Amino acid sequence: MSDLTAEKVRGFLISRYWQSISGSGANPAELPDSFDFLLSGVIDSFGILEMIEEIENQFQIQLDLTDLSAEEFPILGPLSRFIAANAKAA
Repeated sequence: MSDLTAEKVRGFLISRYWQSISGSGANPAELPDSFDFLLSGVIDSFGILEMIEEIENQFQIQLDLTDLSAEEFPILGPLSRFIAANAKAA
């Protein structure tokens, strides 16, 4: 999808997880690209699956995450950039 940008994905993720991010002690308005949703406790291993589904539903896309490393998946910046670059219309 050419109109899907990393900034849109980032904004969606921050908005969707705002309360949990705040609860983790981080400031959602000032998250670095290195923010790790999993290590910060914002999501757990089941939350990863929910996150994928919510991203796909929000942007009406299908994701193939095979080229994204497991270490990068829960990290805000790499995840946002990967989704923007690799999203396919549903």
